[in-house]
Amino acid sequence: MAHLAERRARATQVVLIADLAEHYILPAGAEVVHGVMVDALVEEVYPFGGPGAPHVSEFLAMEVAALLRISKAKASVMIQGAVHLKWQLPDLFEKVERLLVDADRAVQASYAVSDLPKPLAEAVIARWSLIQERYAWSGAFRKLDELIAEVDPRRAEKEAEALERRGAKIFTSSDVLGLSALGFIEATVDVIDAKLFDAALSQVAELLKKVQGDDSSLEVRRAKAFGVLSRPAYALALIQQGINNVPQAELPIEPLGDDGLPLHGSAEGYLPAGCAGHVCGTIEVPLARLQPKVEVQVVVEADAVGSTGIARIDDAVHVAVDTLGEVLDGKAVRLQPVIDLPRMPEESQYRPSVAMRRAVLARWREEVAPFSSGRAIKKDLDHILEWFKKHGPGQTNLDNLVPIPRQLHRAKTCGLWLIKMDDQGRAIWTSPLGYRYVVTRYGTEPLLSLHRYGRDYQRVRKPQAA
Repeated sequence: MAHLAERRARATQVVLIADLAEHYILPAGAEVVHGVMVDALVEEVYPFGGPGAPHVSEFLAMEVAALLRISKAKASVMIQGAVHLKWQLPDLFEKVERLLVDADRAVQASYAVSDLPKPLAEAVIARWSLIQERYAWSGAFRKLDELIAEVDPRRAEKEAEALERRGAKIFTSSDVLGLSALGFIEATVDVIDAKLFDAALSQVAELLKKVQGDDSSLEVRRAKAFGVLSRPAYALALIQQGINNVPQAELPIEPLGDDGLPLHGSAEGYLPAGCAGHVCGTIEVPLARLQPKVEVQVVVEADAVGSTGIARIDDAVHVAVDTLGEVLDGKAVRLQPVIDLPRMPEESQYRPSVAMRRAVLARWREEVAPFSSGRAIKKDLDHILEWFKKHGPGQTNLDNLVPIPRQLHRAKTCGLWLIKMDDQGRAIWTSPLGYRYVVTRYGTEPLLSLHRYGRDYQRVRKPQAA
């Protein structure tokens, strides 16, 4: 109730500021009273709210700042946001008034779609406003970015222009700060190369600690990794030495860590790896085999607001399909067979196979936890109904596995948080206080009505049966 009151107050504040901005002017006759100072007192106005919005008095920010006991700069930001929201997206403004969308989210969303033609902006916001409540702040705006990508008529053109501006610059410290011990690197690369290089820095940083005993902080070791990667032969030798000390998995199932729990990572990493030349021995294999492998999904959602497809890279980055050719240049692309989720065969072992993990991650892009936007790829795959050998085969199946974070996994195992799957494939969580939440593949639905669903007053130590 306190949270709802805070939300109502914020919405009311945005509505009142927008209304005040429209009507705020200097008192009539001010120029007569002050005589010769009339030129200095002429009120300037600013087009804060975009096309069609009324101009806003220059003195309003001072008035609002004094009333709210905040800085004039902060007051200006609040005024601009309120006016822009009201005049550019009136339907969203109305939903703020009705408390259907949080005021701060609505203001941020109005700026996010400001570059789109108004009909497209309204279509995107109409779709987003229906689902944004299921997400935390970051997840809601990632979803908004995805919806914008579907309809932006210039996305492919803008991405192509950005790729044309790629480049790398090296600065010695004397060029910048006059510190002779430091150098600076500035690079603009395509998104795949950026992610690969980030992963390479982390890999080499760990090898510096493991192979050479470097006990520097991770960030310092990542900085040192730049120097290692600038010497390919040295980097190769370091990687070889590290790889030779790591036993390869023998079966395509999730490997276990020292604590007996699965080590979660990219499903491809579980497959047995032979000596391909890039991690051991002399490099004699063709260059094409050493190209980085990229997983790309071309997605057209059933409820998409646009007609053009977008490509999802590494389940996190979205680019226009027309841009794929340029981004994938120099990378090895392998076509994966389509996973037929309804016909995914059941498995009998406790630990799921690589194919089963891939199927679960295709179904759940984010971890199945209330209002969480964390990616599912490195989370525990937990059995909703507890796995027992005596219960027979087929317990490891698509309907009985969900990716959840380790802490929630522990809470579920000891009976504090309870989960069951309904007939629509939605995960229903019950908290220790008895509140229930519905988690779908699109996010979390609002808190279920206690009047409709009841409340569990007695804490249960074992997971509920389906």
